[in-house]
Order: sequence, then structure tokens, then C-alpha cells
Amino acid sequence: MNHNISVILLGAGRSKRFISNQIKQNVLVNKRSILDYSRLFFNKYFPKSNIFIVVNKKVIINKLKTNEKKIYGSSSRLKSLHVALKKILQKNIQTKYTLIHDIARPILNIYDIKRLVASINLGVDASTLGYPLTNALKEVKKNTVHSNLYRDNLWSSFTPQIFKTDKLHESIEKIIDGGYDVDDDVEALMMSNFKCSIVKSSPDNIKITFLEDIEVIKKLLWLIHALGMAMT
Repeated sequence: MNHNISVILLGAGRSKRFISNQIKQNVLVNKRSILDYSRLFFNKYFPKSNIFIVVNKKVIINKLKTNEKKIYGSSSRLKSLHVALKKILQKNIQTKYTLIHDIARPILNIYDIKRLVASINLGVDASTLGYPLTNALKEVKKNTVHSNLYRDNLWSSFTPQIFKTDKLHESIEKIIDGGYDVDDDVEALMMSNFKCSIVKSSPDNIKITFLEDIEVIKKLLWLIHALGMAMT
């Protein structure tokens, strides 16, 4: 994979919606922590990249590899990314491209990532994985349906996402300085009028948010292992 890519793994969240006696980053699935699924994937396919693991002090990291660096994050996803970018810039180890992934998504597909990396070479400043919305959408308040939302042309976007590093730095600084917040980093670039694209992902790129998501992840990982697919 392109050696001119730095990888940032975001895992500093406090798991507030994950009701458990441990944070989701440390949960073991098939004797491997949720964090380690992302670590192993990117070390396998990005062996020449610097990998920055952004965590809080409760996250367990077993023996950093030579290309891995631990960074303590902040009180929000955006602020954690900002801390990481500042440290990377200060140490002058940034690359032309930066790939960002949320470690709450442990199922990664190398074919998706290859297409994502290829997309950044097509004249855009950022690119994200995503999937078209297919379910009916409702606006709900206190468990009461208030209105229907049209799903035409709507996609969900998620990590991994890839950026031109200079455009990412510029956009995140503007957001922080302006006191804004964003749902994801592509939104930050769009607010700076940079060009962004989306690549259709495999449908199994599931985010662990709630405790019950772990059982779904277990079944998918078992199936992936049984089929010998090119994923983690």
C-alpha cells in the first residue's frame, strides 16, 4: 500500500452508550481486543506507514510496534483528532495523505481500502467510505414519529476516510478556531469548500455503539474467518 500515507486510529471515546463494566476498545472478541483488530489490519496492509493510536488512559495497548505511536486524546472526537494532528505536525512526520479510522469499526475489507486510496488520486481533497440508505427514514421525538424523511440520494458515511494532509490540517484548524463541531472529518473539509468523494463500502463495516452490537460483530468475524476472506 502507498507508503506516503499516515494512519490515525481514533479510540479515545468514553463508550458512554456502551453499557458495560469495560470500555468497548478493550472488549475481547475471539481473544482479540476491538482495538487490536484495526491495529493488525493496518500493520498488515500499511507496514511502511506511521500509525498513530489515539486513546484515553483506560485503553489497553499491548506492546506498540516500531511504526506505532500512542497519543492521548481529548474530550471529543474532533478535539482528539486535533491533538493528534498537532503532535504529528510538531514532530514533522506527516505525509502527503492521512487515513483516519474509528477503531469502533473492527471489520475492514482491504478491497474497500484499495478503492478508497485510489479515489484520492482522482482530483479530490478527501474521500470517505459510505453506503446508500435503504431503510425508510423517520424523524422521531420521544418515541413518536413526527415526519418521514426522503432517502433519495442519501448515504451514510463512515471510516476509513482519506485526506490530503494539508487540507485536513487547514480544515480542522478552522473548525476548532470557529468553535464548531462536525459529525465526521469530511464535513470539516466540505465546510472549507474542498472537494470530497464517496466510495461504496461493503455492508459489513459496522460500528460498535451499543453492547448488543458485540454479538453481531462476533458472528460476522466468525463468518469472515470461516470463508477466509481478505479482511481482518
